[in-house]
Amino acid sequence: MILMSAECRDKRVKVCLMGPSFGTGNLGVDALVESSIKVIINRWPDAEVTLLGSGWSDSEYCLRLFGRDVHVKSMPIRFCKNVFRADHFLTLFLYAMLMKVFRGPRTRKAFAGRNPYLRVIVEADMVADITGGDSFSDIYGMRRFITGFLRKWLIRLFGKKLVLLPQTYGPFDKRLTRVLARHIINYAELVYSRDRKGLGDVETLLGPGRDAGKVRFSPDVGFLLDPRRPEGEEIELLEKIKGPGTTLVGLNVSGLLSCGSDSGNNMFNLKIDYPALIDSIVEFLMNQAGTAILLVPHVVPVRQGDASPPARVKKKGYREQSDSVVCGRVYERAAAKYAGRIFLVRGRYSHNETKYIIGLCDFFIGSRMHSCIAALSQGIPAVGVAYSGKFHGVFESVGVGDCVADARSLDNTTILGQVEAAFERRHDTIKHLKEVMARIKPDILDLFNVPNLEKIRSSNLAE
Repeated sequence: MILMSAECRDKRVKVCLMGPSFGTGNLGVDALVESSIKVIINRWPDAEVTLLGSGWSDSEYCLRLFGRDVHVKSMPIRFCKNVFRADHFLTLFLYAMLMKVFRGPRTRKAFAGRNPYLRVIVEADMVADITGGDSFSDIYGMRRFITGFLRKWLIRLFGKKLVLLPQTYGPFDKRLTRVLARHIINYAELVYSRDRKGLGDVETLLGPGRDAGKVRFSPDVGFLLDPRRPEGEEIELLEKIKGPGTTLVGLNVSGLLSCGSDSGNNMFNLKIDYPALIDSIVEFLMNQAGTAILLVPHVVPVRQGDASPPARVKKKGYREQSDSVVCGRVYERAAAKYAGRIFLVRGRYSHNETKYIIGLCDFFIGSRMHSCIAALSQGIPAVGVAYSGKFHGVFESVGVGDCVADARSLDNTTILGQVEAAFERRHDTIKHLKEVMARIKPDILDLFNVPNLEKIRSSNLAE
């Protein structure tokens, strides 16, 4: 084991990653975190990466990237009632104001020595933000938008280089959100959109005189996530399902969409009866010779006893929104009728392990977008049952936009027809995806290899 001296550690590039966090139970968000870190490490192998603003307490994670262990710290920026906390936004804002008045390096060093959260920001060479992939918008409410904006604005107050990683921008339905979004996008060094439509939306938002070359396209970083084979008897059993002549179809059932349908709260204005659609899809697949179904949850409950679970986990009804619960219900309804042909992923697996499980499939249908990305990135044809516009952009970015079944505009019969058509042409889609993935993955990995970031270097407090 090679130990670096303190001087060598200080010279490492220091990058803060904002927007995603581990431990929410949403494996798609976990995939975004790890894949974003992978892109950073690909550019700066010895980079010191800190998840800034995520989680509810300080923590540390160890990721296996490029054949070695990468240790990542997580430090929150809080908006709680206790405004005297060292990690509270207002505390850090006050320091930012003081440092604009007292600009000397000794003063900056003294301030940073008093507050570890401030020190991380002050020492950062760059901040990369991905805003949960699709939360740079006001469709999830003003509170989420404002807190996300304030974290980015704080970075701007400290004068740090900001890169917006591939994500969905908007819609911004309110004038205030358009003004605030324009402020952040104008300040950012680079703005990556994960869909082509987003390029036009951002350019329109910025208006004439924008910095040429600043707004760029890159497919979702989640395509880079490494699958990892989990241990255990369940995995060995799942691997045996795919015998000669068997077509294994992965089916991700969304607890969020099921919960909305069951409660009558049609939050996404869907035109479908979601539970009925799932039953129809199961029936169609079981009528195909040699098919077997594997039900794959992609949002799971946070385990009891996990440190500092998200506040929303504590709310009544969260468990019912998890995919694990509704996938179990579908299995219970179908298992007796289709014994030996329908299976359920019961264990608790990480995002990497779940991607491996999805990789066992020959075809996939999902309502969680990153479950579909896990399939597409492995050359597996997938149909996305969409509840928002983000599906279209991401699927189109890899040339399979016709595999999106938009539940906001289509009925059950039409969507089932799309599933049937995609299943019939799956062999052609496999060939297409293999070619596309071989081309786009290196491009995503290199998204930091651009002239805008050539001069980045460590600027620690000792300078």
